[in-house]
Amino acid sequence: MTSRLRKADLGELLDRAVEHHRAGTLDDAERLYREAQAIAPDNPDVLQRLGTVLSARGDEAEREEALALLERAAELSGQITADTAGLHSNLGNALRRAERHDDAERVLLDVVGTLPDYWEAWHNLGHVYKDLKRDDEAAGALRRATALEPTVAANFAVLGDVLTRLGRLNAAVSAFRRALDLGYAQYDVLNYLAVVHRQLGELDESERLLRQVLEIVPDSPIGNTNLAVVLAQTGRFAESREYHDRAVELDPDNITLVANRAYGRIAGGDIPSAWADWEHSMANGPRGTERILPGRRWRGEDVSAERVMVYREQGIGDEFLFASCYGDVARSCAHLVIECEPRVATLFTRSFPDATVRPQTVDARGEHLPEPDFDVVVPAGSVPVFRRATVTDFPDQRSYLVADPVRVATWRERLSSMPHPRVGISWRSKVTTAERRLEYTRLAEWGAIFGVPGASFFNLQYDECERELADAERRFDVPIHHWLSVDYMNDFEDVAALMMNLDLVIAPRNAVAMLAGALGVPTVMMGNRWDWSDLGTDTCPWLPAVELVYRELGQEWDAVLATAAGRVTALTAERHTTER
Repeated sequence: MTSRLRKADLGELLDRAVEHHRAGTLDDAERLYREAQAIAPDNPDVLQRLGTVLSARGDEAEREEALALLERAAELSGQITADTAGLHSNLGNALRRAERHDDAERVLLDVVGTLPDYWEAWHNLGHVYKDLKRDDEAAGALRRATALEPTVAANFAVLGDVLTRLGRLNAAVSAFRRALDLGYAQYDVLNYLAVVHRQLGELDESERLLRQVLEIVPDSPIGNTNLAVVLAQTGRFAESREYHDRAVELDPDNITLVANRAYGRIAGGDIPSAWADWEHSMANGPRGTERILPGRRWRGEDVSAERVMVYREQGIGDEFLFASCYGDVARSCAHLVIECEPRVATLFTRSFPDATVRPQTVDARGEHLPEPDFDVVVPAGSVPVFRRATVTDFPDQRSYLVADPVRVATWRERLSSMPHPRVGISWRSKVTTAERRLEYTRLAEWGAIFGVPGASFFNLQYDECERELADAERRFDVPIHHWLSVDYMNDFEDVAALMMNLDLVIAPRNAVAMLAGALGVPTVMMGNRWDWSDLGTDTCPWLPAVELVYRELGQEWDAVLATAAGRVTALTAERHTTER
């Protein structure tokens, strides 16, 4: 009789616990599951359900207990069958949350290997691959989940996130829209969808969705910062500032939000007030992490009697920009030490002859020289904070990097038979995330430029591009000079020497444009309006040799490319006039 009562009590407890579990009242569900466990400590169903509740929480101790419960339940239940597949799928998910991804993958592959139509395991396997940044595999697993169960919104929501990371933006929009159509109520999908529309250059739709997010959750820091970014990209900086400030007020310790505000302020030309946020964003934010070094961190004070070390940060293009300030530091301190990207060490040594220049020897782990040869340290991106307080503080220096004269002469001889104007070309960065693709044209769109008669074109693109070059040569019936012997990616000395023999460089905002501008080579830099490096101007204050030709985000590139073609045409006419 007692046994039958206990069994009845167990059934009633589980029914009530499951109701709370489905309703999301997890504390009540946990309490009832624990009462059921006291009655039936080796019941796999009870152990699984309790483990699933605990696994969903962020507490590490609870997650460890959840794993123990689920592993015990799996052991008690035996082989994977249709009845136990849910248990093993939940175990895989718990292992993922505990960051035991290899074990999670093994368990979930066993489930789908046994029951290939079990969509929950495919969904969880997609999560595992997403965590591991194996995004192609994640998309495959999640597509399988959506095919098996096309009415579950969560399948499409996670798939949309993965497709966004893969840069398949239109497919991501479809997935997110499907999740919403299926009733996915979490506002984060609206936020993700808004970000994708921004990455597609569809700013009006992005703004509409983000305002909808803030109607639902007005105190969302992410919603506020994302709307601020969109507003800044449309040039509405006063309104953007309000949302940036609100985001930082809501989550002041979030470095990404502070950095977003810094970039927004700088893009709007609000330089003096932006620099404080810019400095703060070096605390493991978009600018990176301060290095652990002996010596004092420079904050702009007098260093005339001290040795200053400037160390590189961010990408190579940023390094070329920030190097425009190095001469100022060298003139204001006892001695300047520059730690740079190894590929530019010899170029910087020649360009800053009074400084000690070397490849980076210090990193964020605190490795450094046994005998430091500096007293004060500063990351490269912080130098303009103290030397470029306003746009008027940027000097009209045509160039500040110096190419190797021997190599320049060698290239002069090599190009001697090639007619002027000589135009160097680059059309993208090596790093092409979904968002950064908005910054770049395709070479197949350069018809107006290649159609200028009499010009010679020289490749400066530094990644795998032979197929695109060959296609452009066929399409536009124009030769594009490209030397297989040149390491465009790594030999900046050779590339700089080649540039010095060109009349013009046409490139997007990438290392090619930055290097050409730093050398003083006339450069047309094509980009979107309101980039932070323009400092709220219509020019590139860092590089006076660069002419900025931009489009409003979302517009076509035709007008920009036509303007660039006009510069080539003008050079051709000028050359012909000179030759007469």
